[in-house]
Amino acid sequence: MTNGKRTRPEERPSIVLTEFDRETLIELLRKSEAPNTETALLLRQEIERADIIPESAASNSVVRIGCNVKFVEHANPHVRRAHLVLPEKAAGNDDISVLSSIGTALIGLGPGQSICWTEHGRERSLAVRASGSRHAEFEAMRRRHRQR
Repeated sequence: MTNGKRTRPEERPSIVLTEFDRETLIELLRKSEAPNTETALLLRQEIERADIIPESAASNSVVRIGCNVKFVEHANPHVRRAHLVLPEKAAGNDDISVLSSIGTALIGLGPGQSICWTEHGRERSLAVRASGSRHAEFEAMRRRHRQR
């Protein structure tokens, strides 16, 4: 760890995943063509250390798959608005794949939380400003999943 920043899992902020997001992320990692990348390893760490809650308890309090998020990446300090999506849905400039390093950092954080991580030997950090509701397609996917 350099510069006193919190990059080790035990030094990162607490995060919350819904049961649905946890299962979805595990499945994405299982199917991943690059399971040993830095980002995949970071995502595994985040899943392992997350507190898991029912979907109904999450509302807009945490960043979830399919939600809108407003955040600041500290290296480029302008507020960014984005939509956290599954990799196959990342088509627009405002879409961030949950399997990207930023997507992995965002998942499970709540407004006001910051996280630091190392990517390619370089420290990165961001802070969540707000988390919004999920898009309708993700709500439909979640409901189908719940009915299984």
